[in-house]
Amino acid sequence: HPLLLPAMATGSSPLGCCRRRRQLVSNSIQGAMRALQAASSAVGAAGGGWAVLAALRAVTGVSMLAPPKCRDETLGDTETKVNLDGPIPRHVAVIMDGNRRYGRQTYGDSLSGHKAGGEKLHDFIVWCVELGVEVLTVFAFSTENWKREPEEVSAMMKLFLAEVPRLREHAMRNNVRVRFLASDEGPLPDGVKAATSALEEQSSSCSGLQLNVCLSYGGRGDVVRTVQQIAEEASRGELDPKSIDEDMVRRRLLTGDVPDPDVLIRTSGERRLSNFLMFQLAYAEFFFLEKHWPEVTREDLLDVVARYQQRNRRYGK
Repeated sequence: HPLLLPAMATGSSPLGCCRRRRQLVSNSIQGAMRALQAASSAVGAAGGGWAVLAALRAVTGVSMLAPPKCRDETLGDTETKVNLDGPIPRHVAVIMDGNRRYGRQTYGDSLSGHKAGGEKLHDFIVWCVELGVEVLTVFAFSTENWKREPEEVSAMMKLFLAEVPRLREHAMRNNVRVRFLASDEGPLPDGVKAATSALEEQSSSCSGLQLNVCLSYGGRGDVVRTVQQIAEEASRGELDPKSIDEDMVRRRLLTGDVPDPDVLIRTSGERRLSNFLMFQLAYAEFFFLEKHWPEVTREDLLDVVARYQQRNRRYGK
């Protein structure tokens, strides 16, 4: 809409409010353009204006009819406040634990819990975008999960295939680039490989949050794969073994294009890494939530970030 685009481009009213909100709007511009084009082509002139407003509202989460409200540069209730001018974790990692237990307790079957977990991921993505988080890495399926009953594994692979189109729509709407990280691609069905590869390509031009979905992933396997790659390069004389250092290893890991996680969140009350990002989490701040992943709320994330801001990260100094 010609009357709204200048405000979007400059970050001024009605979209401009606080620094993080302006960053969110800026990161959402490309997604907004896609939504605008879809809305314009889908409706006639009479309904076009409202369709455009609805499209922008879906992308940015901001009403076009009233300016957004900010609480003195903070987010959250009176007990959980995030200082938006304070340190916000650049990279958040999540072990999305408890889906099976939640499904059995709530619906009587585990697969429904996995479906609810996928829906919660969509919400969590939006919350991270609102906060200005740059990278979100989630543990979706580990290499150890292949040991589960074949019927459950098969059902989960079918669920992944059904979820990819929904994730694609959500990612494009929110300007999110999606990458799938697998330390062992071998067991993945061809259909899953094709679908995830297509989503990576389709979202590659998105410039906002980067979402890493760890699928058939193990932290130790990630390190072993990296060591093998370095050893092969050394055997071919392409690098001096004496030049191998931590940074060389880090850059060759599957997460080598992003900074290491600042925060690890694990749900369902468990307190272990379960072979997730074993190298990358060396200096992450750990937070354990006593609830299953589908039960996580926006306030839970705000509470984690507020507590993160209170910690003194000394890195051994």
